Amino acid sequence: MNVASVSLAIALLVAPMTALAAPRATPAAADASKAFVTRHTGTFGGKRVAYTATVGETVLRDAAGTPTLRLVSTAYIRDGGDRASRPVLFVFNGGPSSSSSALHLLGLGPKRLDLPQDVTLPIPAAPALIDNPDSVLDAADIVFVDPAETGFSRVLPGGDRAVFYSADGDARSISDFVQTWVRENGREASPKYVLGESYGTIRAALMAGQLAAAMPLDGVFIFGQAVNIVETTQRERNALGYASNLPALAAIAAYHGRIDLKGRTMSAFIDEAYAWAMGPYMTALIKGVELSEAERRTVADQLQAFTGISADYYLAHRLGISKVAFRTALLKDQGRTLGVYDARYTAPAPGPGQRPTDAFGAIPDRLPAALATYMATDLGVTWPMTDYRTYAPDTGSWSWSPTGGMGGPFSDFDYQAELSKAFAAKPTFRLVVGTGIYDTTTTVGPARQLVAQGDFPKDRVALRQYEGGHMAYTNFAAARAFSEDVRAWLGGGLPR
Repeated sequence: MNVASVSLAIALLVAPMTALAAPRATPAAADASKAFVTRHTGTFGGKRVAYTATVGETVLRDAAGTPTLRLVSTAYIRDGGDRASRPVLFVFNGGPSSSSSALHLLGLGPKRLDLPQDVTLPIPAAPALIDNPDSVLDAADIVFVDPAETGFSRVLPGGDRAVFYSADGDARSISDFVQTWVRENGREASPKYVLGESYGTIRAALMAGQLAAAMPLDGVFIFGQAVNIVETTQRERNALGYASNLPALAAIAAYHGRIDLKGRTMSAFIDEAYAWAMGPYMTALIKGVELSEAERRTVADQLQAFTGISADYYLAHRLGISKVAFRTALLKDQGRTLGVYDARYTAPAPGPGQRPTDAFGAIPDRLPAALATYMATDLGVTWPMTDYRTYAPDTGSWSWSPTGGMGGPFSDFDYQAELSKAFAAKPTFRLVVGTGIYDTTTTVGPARQLVAQGDFPKDRVALRQYEGGHMAYTNFAAARAFSEDVRAWLGGGLPR
């Protein structure tokens, strides 16, 4: 699979709905599980930390006691200290369904790939693996989880892959993993947090609801959120989808010099674009053919002022531009196309009959080889790395149960209501919603809408924006801001 499936295959994959009952896998101890244990030191958040890394197995069972799923995780645990007060952070990426390798080696792990920070430079074939000062291992123990059929995790003969290839069953398996890991490691008293990215934000929301009764979480951080994608996808004539995504197009146009900020900060410009998009622009899109020609021209001129795309284009296209069209139109005069997951990156425009190249795709493409080297040399893993899967196979069969509706990630299911259960279960539960402003998949507008529409206690929610794309932490300045926000959240507060 290429970069189009790296972190948000949900933007491209609409699987047929299948009614699957997802029987609960009872948390159970691993059967003589294999573990690779190594000891290390590093400096994170300016603090020197001695820690133990464990790549190990956890086996889940069904209600009859039959082993169903072997999950493999990588846990980094600080040596010494009070385990009861030390937070544990469970981390996973998206898909569905991908391994946690991106957040592991690009974001929050103790090592990260040394990527060029100039986005016009080529990505080295084998970037060096360097210490990651922005890991939050100073503030919490971190457990990177590879879901079913990703990494070394596998469905066992007694399990049913179809169960784990469903939104509910997938989330249930990771919820059960969390409970098992906590019990086996004696961390019942520790504050427990979950951070999910992209499709992993849907998983995190479902987990928050599932765990609300059994083991309430202390917080969820959703990064590159897709929780409300049903409302904000750019289906034809879906006014909200075009209005909510406009602020991202405006930010990208400004980044590439197609809009003069006129002294405004990028954040203020996004605020302005969002206010106009969710007000006058939304109204115009809903009115449609009832607009007068003068009104249409006024709206088209304002769209040009925000996005750098000509008013004539908007007049010819029902006052809207899709994110796909925008990526090819903005720099068309330069013969360049924008990256899907990080629009700071550009590539030559495709010729007739060719597929566009996503220049950002070279970064996740480097992960498998880097992870193989890291696991073998630093973590002492002797399993064949040829067995490690960055993506689960055959996810075209993914079921979005318990949802209903038109199918795929756009099904009619209120994922954010699952987060509300977590707020109700624990008075100190806190939610952080983070977005890269140059991402064209999960954009800043829908993130703002999620917070505005959620029936969450507003003093327990934070909305954050980062100078980067879908994986904003590949920009090291954004990675620093991201890690500081995570530390504030892990410390019992919220980033401000």
